Amino acid sequence: MLGERKLINLIRSMYSYRWPDSDSAYIDVGDRRILITNDSITRSTHLPSGASMREIGYFFAAINLSDIAAMGGTPKYFMCSLILPSNTDYKDLVALEAGMSKCLGKYGVRIIGGDLKKGKELAMTGIAIGEVKKSMMMQRLRMRKGEALCVTGMLGGNAAGYYLWKKGSRNGASKLVDVEPRIKEGIFLSRNGVRAAMDLSDGVYSSIHQLKEATGLGFEIYYDKLPAAPLAKSVNRKLGVGIEQLCLNFGGEYELLFSVSESRFKELREKAARRKIRISRIGKVTGGRNCLVKWKKRINIRKYGYEHFITN
Repeated sequence: MLGERKLINLIRSMYSYRWPDSDSAYIDVGDRRILITNDSITRSTHLPSGASMREIGYFFAAINLSDIAAMGGTPKYFMCSLILPSNTDYKDLVALEAGMSKCLGKYGVRIIGGDLKKGKELAMTGIAIGEVKKSMMMQRLRMRKGEALCVTGMLGGNAAGYYLWKKGSRNGASKLVDVEPRIKEGIFLSRNGVRAAMDLSDGVYSSIHQLKEATGLGFEIYYDKLPAAPLAKSVNRKLGVGIEQLCLNFGGEYELLFSVSESRFKELREKAARRKIRISRIGKVTGGRNCLVKWKKRINIRKYGYEHFITN
């Protein structure tokens, strides 16, 4: 297959209107923009055996809200369509909805409808709607050469969960779907002058590859600056999985990748710390190739992270 990105570009070429390359679509309404996004998951592709239905419900809602966060928006409404096998236990459906409700309630999001159908396996599609002031909206393509490349939170925890799950760990399955949409972080960044961001649902390498294809920019990643999660460090020591693989080359992470001028980064980090928001500089936006700077060597990045329809 061509891969997800090329298939999307092929589909886009079939329409006269070229929608913006952003985490969410948007519609102008006065001085604000209505953000609209959707995401889908299936049991066989996205969900590890061992994860509870409640965990799955929370995960599903969270990944949909994440795209609103990446635009600096406030999520408002949510719709979902469920496809359930005919043998689904009533208690499982209740647990699934409870997980969704917990996530949506945490961020003040109202569920306003959806659809329910029978199918061969569990499949879920969500639509999240939010809003943001035009002047504050963040977009992927606003990154500029010379800016510091940064992330929220820590990296590699979900990937570490995957490798533990492959070893039979129930806790690993839970960690793999342990996702929190960075709503607070996105709003903070957008209100403090950041104009370029995207979420890391497909991993850092995939994200910078997409950005390079769209803008021609390059990105340097500093290996010694990666904010590796404690679980990632543990899996690195115990299972021998490389920090690069865990933190950079794995999908399923929902931190925000963003850029900001070098002169403003220190002030932004200090303001974030006062609000208990963690941000780290992991590299730089350049005009050259995508490189990993590791032990004073620049290594060309040829890995592209996770992509549907491609065997990784």
